[in-house]
Amino acid sequence: MGVLVLGGNGLIGRTLCAQLVGARADVISAGRSVEDGRRLGGVLFRRVDMATFTDWAHLLTDVDTVYHLAWSTIPSSAAIDPAQDIVENVVGTVRMLEAARRIPHIRIVFASSGGAVYGPPDYLPIDERHPVRPISAYGVSKLMVEHYIQKYRRLYGIDGVCLRISNCYGAGQSEKKGLGAIALFARAALKGEPIKLFGDGQNVRDYVHVDDVVAALIATGNARRVPGPLNIGSGVGHSLLEVVTKLEVAVGRRLEVERVAARGFDVPASILYTHRAHNRIGWKATIDIDHGIAMVLDELRAELGLECELPSMSTATIRSISTARKAIRGL
Repeated sequence: MGVLVLGGNGLIGRTLCAQLVGARADVISAGRSVEDGRRLGGVLFRRVDMATFTDWAHLLTDVDTVYHLAWSTIPSSAAIDPAQDIVENVVGTVRMLEAARRIPHIRIVFASSGGAVYGPPDYLPIDERHPVRPISAYGVSKLMVEHYIQKYRRLYGIDGVCLRISNCYGAGQSEKKGLGAIALFARAALKGEPIKLFGDGQNVRDYVHVDDVVAALIATGNARRVPGPLNIGSGVGHSLLEVVTKLEVAVGRRLEVERVAARGFDVPASILYTHRAHNRIGWKATIDIDHGIAMVLDELRAELGLECELPSMSTATIRSISTARKAIRGL
Protein backbone atom coordinates (compact mmCIF):
# COMPACT_ATOMS: atom_id res chain seq x y z
CA MET A 1 0.00 0.00 0.00
CA GLY A 2 1.11 3.56 -0.65
CA VAL A 3 1.37 6.94 0.99
CA LEU A 4 -0.22 10.12 -0.35
CA VAL A 5 1.32 13.47 0.60
CA LEU A 6 -1.06 16.33 -0.15
CA GLY A 7 1.00 19.50 -0.41
CA GLY A 8 4.17 17.59 -1.23
CA ASN A 9 5.90 20.63 -2.73
CA GLY A 10 6.08 22.67 0.47
CA LEU A 11 8.91 22.63 2.98
CA ILE A 12 7.31 19.98 5.19
CA GLY A 13 6.01 17.98 2.22
CA ARG A 14 9.36 17.78 0.42
CA THR A 15 11.16 16.78 3.61
CA LEU A 16 8.48 14.19 4.42
CA CYS A 17 8.60 12.69 0.92
CA ALA A 18 12.37 12.33 1.13
CA GLN A 19 12.12 10.54 4.48
CA LEU A 20 9.38 8.22 3.22
CA VAL A 21 11.33 7.34 0.07
CA GLY A 22 14.34 6.58 2.25
CA ALA A 23 12.14 4.18 4.20
CA ARG A 24 11.18 2.51 0.89
CA ALA A 25 7.55 3.62 0.92
CA ASP A 26 5.53 4.00 -2.27
CA VAL A 27 4.96 7.77 -2.28
CA ILE A 28 2.55 9.92 -4.25
CA SER A 29 3.09 13.66 -3.94
CA ALA A 30 0.10 15.81 -4.87
CA GLY A 31 0.09 19.55 -5.46
CA ARG A 32 -0.81 22.35 -7.82
CA SER A 33 2.65 22.57 -9.42
CA VAL A 34 4.71 19.81 -11.02
CA GLU A 35 8.15 21.44 -11.01
CA ASP A 36 9.28 20.65 -7.47
CA GLY A 37 7.53 17.31 -7.45
CA ARG A 38 9.74 15.98 -10.24
CA ARG A 39 13.02 16.65 -8.44
CA LEU A 40 12.84 13.78 -5.96
CA GLY A 41 13.44 10.31 -7.31
CA GLY A 42 11.07 7.57 -6.23
CA VAL A 43 8.08 9.89 -5.89
CA LEU A 44 5.08 9.75 -8.21
CA PHE A 45 3.66 13.24 -8.71
CA ARG A 46 0.02 14.08 -9.34
CA ARG A 47 -1.36 17.54 -10.11
CA VAL A 48 -4.12 18.29 -7.58
CA ASP A 49 -5.79 21.62 -6.91
CA MET A 50 -7.77 21.17 -3.70
CA ALA A 51 -10.29 23.80 -4.82
CA THR A 52 -11.37 21.94 -7.96
CA PHE A 53 -10.17 18.34 -7.77
CA THR A 54 -12.90 15.71 -7.60
CA ASP A 55 -11.33 12.38 -8.61
CA TRP A 56 -10.43 11.43 -5.05
CA ALA A 57 -11.65 7.84 -5.30
CA HIS A 58 -9.11 7.13 -8.04
CA LEU A 59 -6.27 9.01 -6.33
CA LEU A 60 -6.81 7.15 -3.05
CA THR A 61 -6.71 3.72 -4.68
CA ASP A 62 -4.02 1.61 -2.99
CA VAL A 63 -3.30 4.38 -0.45
CA ASP A 64 -3.34 3.50 3.24
CA THR A 65 -1.96 6.75 4.71
CA VAL A 66 -2.72 10.34 3.72
CA TYR A 67 -0.60 13.21 5.03
CA HIS A 68 -2.75 16.29 4.49
CA LEU A 69 -0.33 19.24 4.36
CA ALA A 70 -1.94 21.11 1.47
CA TRP A 71 -3.05 24.66 2.27
CA SER A 72 -3.26 27.45 -0.26
CA THR A 73 -3.21 30.39 2.17
CA ILE A 74 -1.17 31.90 4.97
CA PRO A 75 -2.68 34.09 7.72
CA SER A 76 -2.24 37.33 5.75
CA SER A 77 -3.78 36.04 2.49
CA ALA A 78 -6.64 34.28 4.31
CA ALA A 79 -7.49 37.59 5.98
CA ILE A 80 -7.80 39.28 2.58
CA ASP A 81 -10.22 36.70 1.13
CA PRO A 82 -11.60 34.35 3.82
CA ALA A 83 -14.33 33.00 1.53
CA GLN A 84 -11.76 31.81 -0.99
CA ASP A 85 -9.73 30.32 1.84
CA ILE A 86 -12.73 28.16 2.75
CA VAL A 87 -13.44 27.16 -0.86
CA GLU A 88 -9.86 26.15 -1.58
CA ASN A 89 -9.02 24.42 1.68
CA VAL A 90 -12.10 23.36 3.64
CA VAL A 91 -14.32 22.30 0.73
CA GLY A 92 -11.47 20.39 -0.92
CA THR A 93 -10.76 18.54 2.31
CA VAL A 94 -14.39 17.52 2.73
CA ARG A 95 -14.40 16.10 -0.80
CA MET A 96 -11.34 14.05 0.09
CA LEU A 97 -12.94 12.82 3.32
CA GLU A 98 -16.08 11.74 1.47
CA ALA A 99 -13.97 9.46 -0.73
CA ALA A 100 -11.77 8.29 2.15
CA ARG A 101 -14.71 7.13 4.29
CA ARG A 102 -15.37 4.39 1.73
CA ILE A 103 -11.81 3.01 2.06
CA PRO A 104 -11.32 0.66 5.03
CA HIS A 105 -8.35 1.23 7.35
CA ILE A 106 -7.12 4.45 5.72
CA ARG A 107 -5.13 6.75 8.01
CA ILE A 108 -5.35 10.55 7.62
CA VAL A 109 -2.88 12.86 9.33
CA PHE A 110 -3.81 16.54 9.07
CA ALA A 111 -1.34 19.38 9.64
CA SER A 112 -3.30 21.96 11.62
CA SER A 113 -1.93 25.11 13.25
CA GLY A 114 -0.98 25.17 16.92
CA GLY A 115 -0.55 28.92 16.83
CA ALA A 116 -3.73 29.91 14.99
CA VAL A 117 -6.47 27.64 16.36
CA TYR A 118 -5.99 28.51 20.04
CA GLY A 119 -5.99 32.28 19.72
CA PRO A 120 -4.74 34.49 22.60
CA PRO A 121 -3.67 32.13 25.40
CA ASP A 122 -5.16 31.90 28.88
CA TYR A 123 -1.97 30.21 30.05
CA LEU A 124 1.42 29.05 28.77
CA PRO A 125 2.41 26.56 27.60
CA ILE A 126 -0.85 25.70 25.82
CA ASP A 127 -2.12 22.14 26.10
CA GLU A 128 -4.80 20.48 23.97
CA ARG A 129 -7.48 21.21 26.59
CA HIS A 130 -7.04 24.95 26.10
CA PRO A 131 -10.09 26.65 24.55
CA VAL A 132 -9.91 27.12 20.78
CA ARG A 133 -10.70 30.76 19.92
CA PRO A 134 -8.99 31.61 16.63
CA ILE A 135 -8.81 35.31 15.78
CA SER A 136 -7.67 34.85 12.17
CA ALA A 137 -9.54 33.51 9.15
CA TYR A 138 -6.64 31.10 8.70
CA GLY A 139 -7.15 29.70 12.20
CA VAL A 140 -10.92 29.42 11.72
CA SER A 141 -10.56 27.39 8.51
CA LYS A 142 -7.91 25.12 10.05
CA LEU A 143 -10.27 24.48 12.96
CA MET A 144 -13.14 23.78 10.55
CA VAL A 145 -11.10 21.02 8.94
CA GLU A 146 -10.27 19.63 12.40
CA HIS A 147 -14.01 19.46 13.17
CA TYR A 148 -14.76 17.71 9.88
CA ILE A 149 -12.07 15.10 10.54
CA GLN A 150 -13.55 14.52 14.00
CA LYS A 151 -17.01 14.24 12.42
CA TYR A 152 -15.88 11.63 9.90
CA ARG A 153 -14.00 9.76 12.60
CA ARG A 154 -17.10 9.65 14.80
CA LEU A 155 -19.68 8.84 12.11
CA TYR A 156 -17.74 6.67 9.70
CA GLY A 157 -14.76 5.38 11.66
CA ILE A 158 -12.10 7.18 9.58
CA ASP A 159 -8.77 6.92 11.38
CA GLY A 160 -7.98 10.62 11.29
CA VAL A 161 -5.80 12.69 13.61
CA CYS A 162 -4.95 16.39 13.70
CA LEU A 163 -1.50 17.69 14.58
CA ARG A 164 -1.47 21.25 15.89
CA ILE A 165 1.97 22.30 14.69
CA SER A 166 3.68 25.40 16.05
CA ASN A 167 5.90 27.68 13.93
CA CYS A 168 7.75 25.27 11.68
CA TYR A 169 10.96 26.54 10.10
CA GLY A 170 13.65 25.39 7.70
CA ALA A 171 15.86 26.75 4.94
CA GLY A 172 13.52 25.63 2.17
CA GLN A 173 10.60 27.87 3.09
CA SER A 174 9.32 29.98 0.23
CA GLU A 175 10.55 33.56 0.39
CA LYS A 176 7.72 34.67 -1.89
CA LYS A 177 5.01 33.75 0.62
CA GLY A 178 6.67 35.69 3.42
CA LEU A 179 6.26 32.68 5.69
CA GLY A 180 8.67 31.57 8.43
CA ALA A 181 10.40 34.23 10.49
CA ILE A 182 13.64 32.32 11.08
CA ALA A 183 14.23 31.46 7.42
CA LEU A 184 13.19 34.94 6.25
CA PHE A 185 15.39 36.68 8.82
CA ALA A 186 18.34 34.38 8.10
CA ARG A 187 18.10 34.91 4.36
CA ALA A 188 17.95 38.70 4.81
CA ALA A 189 20.94 38.57 7.18
CA LEU A 190 23.08 36.65 4.72
CA LYS A 191 22.08 38.91 1.81
CA GLY A 192 22.77 42.08 3.81
CA GLU A 193 19.15 43.18 3.65
CA PRO A 194 17.08 44.65 6.51
CA ILE A 195 14.98 42.28 8.60
CA LYS A 196 11.29 43.19 8.49
CA LEU A 197 9.94 43.11 12.03
CA PHE A 198 6.18 43.35 12.65
CA GLY A 199 5.14 45.42 15.65
CA ASP A 200 7.47 45.76 18.64
CA GLY A 201 9.08 42.35 18.15
CA GLN A 202 7.81 41.06 21.50
CA ASN A 203 5.46 38.42 20.05
CA VAL A 204 6.54 35.04 21.38
CA ARG A 205 6.44 31.91 19.25
CA ASP A 206 7.30 28.24 19.61
CA TYR A 207 9.73 27.49 16.76
CA VAL A 208 10.09 23.84 15.73
CA HIS A 209 12.49 22.60 13.05
CA VAL A 210 11.06 20.86 9.99
CA ASP A 211 13.01 17.66 10.73
CA ASP A 212 11.25 17.39 14.09
CA VAL A 213 7.87 18.06 12.45
CA VAL A 214 8.44 15.33 9.87
CA ALA A 215 9.45 12.89 12.61
CA ALA A 216 6.13 13.67 14.34
CA LEU A 217 4.17 13.14 11.11
CA ILE A 218 5.77 9.78 10.43
CA ALA A 219 5.29 8.64 14.03
CA THR A 220 1.62 9.61 13.81
CA GLY A 221 1.16 7.89 10.46
CA ASN A 222 2.60 4.68 11.90
CA ALA A 223 0.45 4.77 15.05
CA ARG A 224 -3.03 3.58 14.18
CA ARG A 225 -6.14 4.57 16.11
CA VAL A 226 -4.35 7.23 18.13
CA PRO A 227 -6.80 10.08 18.84
CA GLY A 228 -5.88 13.73 18.59
CA PRO A 229 -5.46 16.57 18.53
CA LEU A 230 -1.74 16.49 19.30
CA ASN A 231 0.42 19.56 19.86
CA ILE A 232 3.70 19.49 17.94
CA GLY A 233 6.23 22.08 19.04
CA SER A 234 9.47 22.65 20.90
CA GLY A 235 7.75 23.68 24.13
CA VAL A 236 10.01 26.73 24.35
CA GLY A 237 9.08 30.32 23.45
CA HIS A 238 11.23 32.98 21.79
CA SER A 239 10.30 36.53 20.86
CA LEU A 240 11.03 37.91 17.40
CA LEU A 241 13.63 40.19 18.96
CA GLU A 242 15.31 37.19 20.54
CA VAL A 243 15.42 35.44 17.16
CA VAL A 244 17.17 38.51 15.71
CA THR A 245 19.68 38.46 18.55
CA LYS A 246 20.39 34.76 18.04
CA LEU A 247 21.00 35.43 14.34
CA GLU A 248 23.38 38.24 15.24
CA VAL A 249 25.34 35.82 17.39
CA ALA A 250 25.35 33.21 14.63
CA VAL A 251 26.54 35.54 11.84
CA GLY A 252 28.81 37.62 14.06
CA ARG A 253 27.48 41.12 13.38
CA ARG A 254 24.64 43.48 14.18
CA LEU A 255 21.72 43.24 11.78
CA GLU A 256 19.59 46.03 10.35
CA VAL A 257 15.95 45.89 11.42
CA GLU A 258 13.04 47.57 9.63
CA ARG A 259 9.97 48.11 11.79
CA VAL A 260 6.55 47.68 10.20
CA ALA A 261 3.04 47.90 11.63
CA ALA A 262 1.74 45.05 13.78
CA ARG A 263 -0.83 42.71 12.23
CA GLY A 264 -4.24 42.26 13.84
CA PHE A 265 -4.31 38.48 13.38
CA ASP A 266 -1.06 37.83 15.28
CA VAL A 267 -1.56 36.45 18.81
CA PRO A 268 0.84 37.88 21.40
CA ALA A 269 2.25 34.54 22.54
CA SER A 270 2.08 30.88 21.58
CA ILE A 271 4.05 28.08 23.26
CA LEU A 272 2.80 24.51 23.05
CA TYR A 273 2.76 21.82 25.71
CA THR A 274 3.61 18.55 23.92
CA HIS A 275 3.29 15.92 26.65
CA ARG A 276 0.33 14.25 24.91
CA ALA A 277 2.35 13.68 21.70
CA HIS A 278 5.15 12.13 23.76
CA ASN A 279 2.71 9.78 25.48
CA ARG A 280 0.67 8.76 22.44
CA ILE A 281 3.20 8.61 19.59
CA GLY A 282 6.52 8.63 21.44
CA TRP A 283 7.63 11.94 19.93
CA LYS A 284 9.38 15.02 21.24
CA ALA A 285 11.41 17.76 19.57
CA THR A 286 15.18 17.19 19.52
CA ILE A 287 16.56 20.26 17.69
CA ASP A 288 16.85 23.40 19.82
CA ILE A 289 16.58 26.82 18.22
CA ASP A 290 20.32 27.58 18.26
CA HIS A 291 21.13 24.35 16.45
CA GLY A 292 18.20 24.89 14.10
CA ILE A 293 19.35 28.40 13.20
CA ALA A 294 22.85 27.08 12.50
CA MET A 295 21.35 24.42 10.21
CA VAL A 296 19.28 27.00 8.35
CA LEU A 297 22.27 29.33 7.89
CA ASP A 298 24.47 26.50 6.59
CA GLU A 299 21.84 25.47 4.03
CA LEU A 300 21.21 29.04 2.93
CA ARG A 301 24.94 29.77 2.59
CA ALA A 302 25.25 26.75 0.30
CA GLU A 303 22.21 27.89 -1.67
CA LEU A 304 23.52 31.45 -2.02
CA GLY A 305 27.12 30.38 -2.67
CA LEU A 306 28.48 32.10 0.44
CA GLU A 307 31.43 31.12 2.60
CA CYS A 308 30.79 30.32 6.25
CA GLU A 309 31.21 33.14 8.74
CA LEU A 310 32.48 32.71 12.28
CA PRO A 311 30.12 33.76 15.06
CA SER A 312 31.14 36.40 17.57
CA MET A 313 29.84 37.51 20.93
CA SER A 314 26.25 38.69 21.23
CA THR A 315 25.60 42.35 20.45
CA ALA A 316 22.41 42.51 22.47
CA THR A 317 21.03 41.32 25.76
CA ILE A 318 18.41 38.61 25.46
CA ARG A 319 15.38 39.00 27.66
CA SER A 320 14.53 35.56 28.95
CA ILE A 321 11.10 34.16 28.17
CA SER A 322 9.50 32.03 30.88
CA THR A 323 7.80 28.90 29.56
CA ALA A 324 6.31 27.87 32.89
CA ARG A 325 2.57 27.26 32.85
CA LYS A 326 0.95 30.48 34.01
CA ALA A 327 -2.06 32.71 33.52
CA ILE A 328 -1.67 35.47 30.94
CA ARG A 329 -3.01 38.86 31.90
CA GLY A 330 -3.40 41.89 29.70
CA LEU A 331 -2.93 40.04 26.40
